[in-house]
Amino acid sequence: MRFALAAFLIFAVCLWLFFAWAVHPASGSGTKMKPFLRTKFAHRGLWDMSKGIPENSMPAFRRAVENGYAIEFDVHLTSDNKLVVFHDSNLMRMCGVQGKIEDMTWDEISKLHLAGTSCRIPLFSEVLEAVDGKVPLLIELKLPSMDTKLCGFVYEQLKDYKGKYLIESFNPFALHWFKKNAPDILRGQLASKDSQSESIPYILRLVSASLLVNLLSRPNFIAYNIQTKFGMGFRINKKVYHVPVFAWTVRSGEEYKKVLPEYDGVIFEKFLPENHDRLLSA
Repeated sequence: MRFALAAFLIFAVCLWLFFAWAVHPASGSGTKMKPFLRTKFAHRGLWDMSKGIPENSMPAFRRAVENGYAIEFDVHLTSDNKLVVFHDSNLMRMCGVQGKIEDMTWDEISKLHLAGTSCRIPLFSEVLEAVDGKVPLLIELKLPSMDTKLCGFVYEQLKDYKGKYLIESFNPFALHWFKKNAPDILRGQLASKDSQSESIPYILRLVSASLLVNLLSRPNFIAYNIQTKFGMGFRINKKVYHVPVFAWTVRSGEEYKKVLPEYDGVIFEKFLPENHDRLLSA
């Protein structure tokens, strides 16, 4: 009986140590991330459909710059290797067309309009040129598979960009690519378990929420869904490793005031952080 108990305790301790090692972020993350702490990122730009400004559009990005907000946006790779700024994999919600970004050419995509407006899907290079270092960027890499080809194209375009930026992704293979090939670029692991609005496979949401994917990505920060309950991996990263954590997506002044004490940065939409009670139109 004593031997069995001792064996169980040894196994439990080893399992705990492995978990603590697996969820470990990159070393020195807090120091490297200091310039980005307390930053407010406009989710997909400072969009407002009541003004005819759709998400991930050039007017939304220009409006964020004019108001001094950092910008979060998403990048996909087309079938002919063009980087475009768009959130969904499928074009139906925003463009009313069935089809996946990755299966279409830039010529096909460039003819589409966003949410019935005159705005079109922008190229990644257009966004970089327009922002031109005026505000920090948070660039989410959209990879529907383990194919990391997108990463090389993103890296090439960022080489000449002089502004401040971070990258993030749900896909740990994307972050592992940057860890291996461009370790100086600060990278963040997106984590969500409970969100049903995100087109993320359940198993990836589960593993990302536990932060076991840190084993591959070794991130400099965590971007955590505020609707997801704190797991052990999150608590270890925040309380033990002191890795910076960004909250997404904050959609009201009430949520904003609630998350401020717990998070190091906020990704927001539909309201203005400086005016908690003023909601923007969905």
